[in-house]
Amino acid sequence: MRNSVLAIGLLSVVACSKDDTEQVVYSPAKEAAEINSLIEELTADGYDVDTTETGVYYTMLVEGDGNYVQPGDSIGISYTGSFANGYSFDSSSNQEDGIWRYVPDHITLIEGFSDAVSHLREGGSGKFIIPSALGYGPNGYYIIPPYTPLIFEIELVAIYPDDTEL
Repeated sequence: MRNSVLAIGLLSVVACSKDDTEQVVYSPAKEAAEINSLIEELTADGYDVDTTETGVYYTMLVEGDGNYVQPGDSIGISYTGSFANGYSFDSSSNQEDGIWRYVPDHITLIEGFSDAVSHLREGGSGKFIIPSALGYGPNGYYIIPPYTPLIFEIELVAIYPDDTEL
């Protein structure tokens, strides 16, 4: 009898310690649904959504009246990267003045981010939905799960002449 009570008690402890949180499964189908939902939200808010040649979805928030980035240019951008649920995973706010300065030709970024920046004019900003195929794909990256579309709001603050020190 004592062994039966002990066995039942042990079984109860094991059953109660089981992780009851639901595991989120990431898949291409889930990603497609998230992207479609994001596009529908933008459209419902009155934005026109276009697609780049590589497949990045975007809407211009401010057109900008400056030049597009040219090879060799140094640029300054302000950006926030988030997931479809609104969680922000990266931002230029950790830079001294909130602007990240870099030379696009001298750094390797995910294809979708580089494509997004190339569609901005100086002084312009946009919202970009980057499919995982142009981001971190089926493997993900640190806190970015596999098959996760990334949303970036990017402003091209400045284009510096190619002889400007960063």
